[in-house]
Amino acid sequence: MRPHRLHDQLKQRLATGEWLPGQRMPSIRKLTAAVDCSYHDVVSSYARLVSEGLLTAVPGRGYYVANDTQQPGTADADTADAPAPMAGDPLFKLLQGGQHYTKLGSGWLPPAWRDTELLAKAIRRTARLEQSSLAEYGDIQGYLPMRKQLCVHLKRHTRVDARPSQLLTTLGATQALDLVARLLIKPGDHVFVDEPGNGNLIKLIQLAGGHVVGVRRGHDGPDVQDMKNHLAKHKVRAFFCNSTFHNPTGGNITPHNAFSVLRLAVEHDFFVVEDDVYGDFSPGVRQTFAELDNLERVIYIGSFSKCLSASLRVGYIACSTALIEPLTRLKLLTCVAVPAFCERFVNTILSDGTYARHMKDVQQRLIRQQAQTQQSLLARGWQFDITPQGGMFLWVYHPDLADLQPFMHNLEQHQVLLMPGAAFAVSRDYQRLARINCTHFSDAVAEHFKV
Repeated sequence: MRPHRLHDQLKQRLATGEWLPGQRMPSIRKLTAAVDCSYHDVVSSYARLVSEGLLTAVPGRGYYVANDTQQPGTADADTADAPAPMAGDPLFKLLQGGQHYTKLGSGWLPPAWRDTELLAKAIRRTARLEQSSLAEYGDIQGYLPMRKQLCVHLKRHTRVDARPSQLLTTLGATQALDLVARLLIKPGDHVFVDEPGNGNLIKLIQLAGGHVVGVRRGHDGPDVQDMKNHLAKHKVRAFFCNSTFHNPTGGNITPHNAFSVLRLAVEHDFFVVEDDVYGDFSPGVRQTFAELDNLERVIYIGSFSKCLSASLRVGYIACSTALIEPLTRLKLLTCVAVPAFCERFVNTILSDGTYARHMKDVQQRLIRQQAQTQQSLLARGWQFDITPQGGMFLWVYHPDLADLQPFMHNLEQHQVLLMPGAAFAVSRDYQRLARINCTHFSDAVAEHFKV
């Protein structure tokens, strides 16, 4: 049994009340024999439970169940310490909900999909070769060898021909979007976004003082006529857009659509900020705005957090050289640098082929899981206007449900969390829709989708 599985098993047994507050836990040797695992695994699991406040260690006597342990079981228990508005926020619930929840509406891969042993080997190798990075600040623009590897990576998968001087690393894609919004947007500026689209991005633009305008997302990408109608009345500063496996519909842009959007950007003098954080889930070369524009008017954003680990906050911006300097100054003001070790780790897995092997496996699993999830939902009467051929997301509705709130509330009682359509809206009504992450879908979850 792997250490993390033993830890989860013990945590669940504590949650069900098998051991009561103040009770002594089985000795390490006794538990080692009982669960057929190594001495080290038990020590590691107990140590984690102590760090989580579930157990207390008494030197010379063993481990005891903490007296003030709060057992999981309801959404209220998991968010009890949160401010009231946060506790009711669906994204907060997904991020802070315990491991006993199936996070069907999340935007990340489940732990079982991540090859943690492969990543652990790369981490150990990086730590052995790059020990100084454990204690030093990272390079402000980003570790140069990694930026060189990123140039090769972009050329291979997007045909974008970038130089290391055109890249800036960030603490994930969220910081990249924040830096770009701070640089481009002034109070009152009109800014296009996908609708439905990234709810956090909408709030970031509003935080910068921008007036957010939702552009309807169609089968082939953004609705160009929708953009033209608004441009006839208002000056627009930028368009923030997902290109590959769009969040939440799962669709991709077509070459014709990308060309039409860029033509509007040139005619009306606005930037296209291409958020391609799900791009590496696509096998082969994918269509991007950046390829057609070669980073003249397009600001391209990527990240490794979705593909590798939510804890690995390494993203990047690729753009014209003229924008790198002001973006770097903003980064210096807000976070100084991305942790040096994280950047060197990404460089390791890019340069030795580990990342390519990992992503090839993930891409094939996504294609299979998408097909299975779609088939299961269709059989139960659910529908979706866009049928992705990969990626994580499905944007679903049921013709008999005009409002999904009661359905989602029932799912939550069965410890399944969805992301409501309203979280992706600017001005349109999406109360009958929800985002599903197919990687968290299973036969057991499917049973709750009978209407």
